[in-house]
Parts: sequence; structure tokens; C-alpha cells
Amino acid sequence: MSEPTAIFSGGTGRSGTTIVAKLLRCHPQIRASRPLEVRCITDSAGLLDLCIGARPNTSARVRLLATYPPALMWEFKRRMRGRWWRRTNRLGNASGLHRGINDAQRDQLLGELGAKLRDDPLVAGREFVVNLARAQGVVDERYWIDTSPPNAANADLLHTLIPDARFVHMVRDGRDTIASVLQENWGPDDPQTAARWWAERITAAHRALANVPNHLVHTVQLEALVVSDRQAQYEGLLEFLELSDRRRMRTYFAERMPAERGRPGAWRERVADPRAVEMAYEAAAEQLVAAGIPTHECP
Repeated sequence: MSEPTAIFSGGTGRSGTTIVAKLLRCHPQIRASRPLEVRCITDSAGLLDLCIGARPNTSARVRLLATYPPALMWEFKRRMRGRWWRRTNRLGNASGLHRGINDAQRDQLLGELGAKLRDDPLVAGREFVVNLARAQGVVDERYWIDTSPPNAANADLLHTLIPDARFVHMVRDGRDTIASVLQENWGPDDPQTAARWWAERITAAHRALANVPNHLVHTVQLEALVVSDRQAQYEGLLEFLELSDRRRMRTYFAERMPAERGRPGAWRERVADPRAVEMAYEAAAEQLVAAGIPTHECP
């Protein structure tokens, strides 16, 4: 049985990482993770911190634990049985790894990871991802996809861990992203903070993806996929993954992703003060352009 190749769909958040995975999982050669965001790879104290080393943006506690690897492994196990195992998603629905694997499978994954981690952390981490995909039901599928938004900002580390992984980088007009995140109970509650939130994540993704070979990265503009360039964007995804078109995937694209759902400029109707959002966005975008980072703005 060949190993499935990981696809990491990532972006700023609220940029289309989930919808593109729902489209791709309609192809018989792609199985989506359950839940769509596994969290245990890129979260603080996750697989990247465990196998590559604590990242600068992780908490001070996790960096301290990383100085003694068994302590960080203990924390990883605790979160695998806790916050990553059962949680409530943004819609208030039960989510977590328990949706895709059972307790015995989880404990077997942890046992195998712990046994191999000291000898070769990278090999142990790669095997954990492959075994997680198989435990979630991958048999003959060519790909397994996870949609955690931080995948983009951690693309360089994910490439180090899994050199053949593919990256689908989802981007969206910053004004739409800002307007969308302002409506989330976990997000910033004013346009200036939301604009900084967006710019920081765009910057992190740009820098990380620059260290991944071009042939492993495919950038998709959400508005182009859904509205302005549907056919070319759809075919581009299939070409990137070297897959043929399938009726179920084509039907999902036509019926569940209609162009009217992505009307450009609709963000103005979702915020109380469109001008404030526009001004905050323009200030953040100007700084990105000055740094040579594309904003992916829609005309």
C-alpha cells in the first residue's frame, strides 16, 4: 500500500481553505481529514514543535517544555486526548479528532510516535501523519488533505517534515477577509486590529511559502475560483494535483459553489462602517506592497 501524499490547504483564515477541501474531497483520489482542521500538526505544542523544535511564535511554556523533549511529548499526548480530541467549532458543533479515529487508534498513534521520536524526529513525524491518514480511512487514495489555516504560515516547516507535501495557498481580497473576521466571536473587534491580523498572516504565509519549491505550491484566489475565472481555476487545481476531472467534483463545483455566492464587494454590506474597513485595509496593504508582499486585491 503506497503512502498518501499530504495536501495542506492554508491561508489567513476566512480565506477559503475549507471550501476548497470540500471541493477536492469529492474526487475519489482525495480523502479529507476528519475534522477538516486536525490542529495537532501546526498548533502550539503540536507535531512541528515536537519534531522540528519549538517555534518562536509558540508560548513561553511550550518553549520551556521543548528544552526537555519528554516533557513536550507529554504535553502533546495531553492535547491529543484533550483540546484536539474534542472541541466545539465556530458553528457550535462538536469537532475534534474523535470524529475520524477512535481511542485505540489514537493511543496506537501516540505509542508509535513516542517509540520512534528519539531516534529520528522527522521520520517519526512523517510516519505519524501517514498513519493518521490511514487511521482516518485512507486506503487507495492518492492524497489526504488538512485545512488548518496556519498551514500556509508553517509551510516551510511542513515541507521539512514532509518533503513531498503539496500546498494549496488560499488567498482572498483583504477587505472581504477583514469583514469576515470581524463577524467571528474569536476575531478582532475593530477594523484596524482586523487589518493588522490579516497583514501579519499574509506576511507569514508569503515568507514561509517562499522556502517551498514552486512545483509544490498552488495559489488560488477565492474570488477567481468562485466568480471571475471559474473554469481555469478549477482546471488549475486538477492540473496541480495531476488528477482527471470527475463528475461528482464537477457537480459540487457547479451546485455548491455558484458564482453568485462570491459577489465582489459584498463585504460592504456585512460591516457597520465600510469606510473604516476600507481605510484600515488601505493602510495595511500599503505596508505590504512596500515590503514586496502581494495583497491579492480584487479589482
